[in-house]
Amino acid sequence: MIIIGDSHVDHALLPEHIAYILDRYGDREAFFIETIEMPDDLPGLPCTLHGSCMGDDPVPDEECEMIVRGDRKGPSRMCARPSREVQTLTVIGGPHEDKPCVLYTAYGGPQAPREPWDPSLTPEAQRASEDFWAEHALSLE
Repeated sequence: MIIIGDSHVDHALLPEHIAYILDRYGDREAFFIETIEMPDDLPGLPCTLHGSCMGDDPVPDEECEMIVRGDRKGPSRMCARPSREVQTLTVIGGPHEDKPCVLYTAYGGPQAPREPWDPSLTPEAQRASEDFWAEHALSLE
């Protein structure tokens, strides 16, 4: 696995996180998603996910706004709750152009499904995504 210009390394990742990711996943040559607990000597990362998968109550609609983040093609369910620091790291990588494995993204917190507007979702995956995002939200920050 390598990091390219299209890799999303903008989720508060520090150089030591990047070095850890490259050391741990550098030999990957295919698509993967992995969530791990980082070693204690690595700084925690902010997690902006809220809802039952984080041990919270479901996030009610009254707390949420639907906001398009960056250049995404659809809106995300957002709330005014602050992020929290976690030692959990999710890493996603896979093929890109002629490269067998590049870092797509890495972020603090558990894996979450793609959002319901994602055109790559199958009908079954879209229903699961809708169910998940109906009770989860991301921090506005």
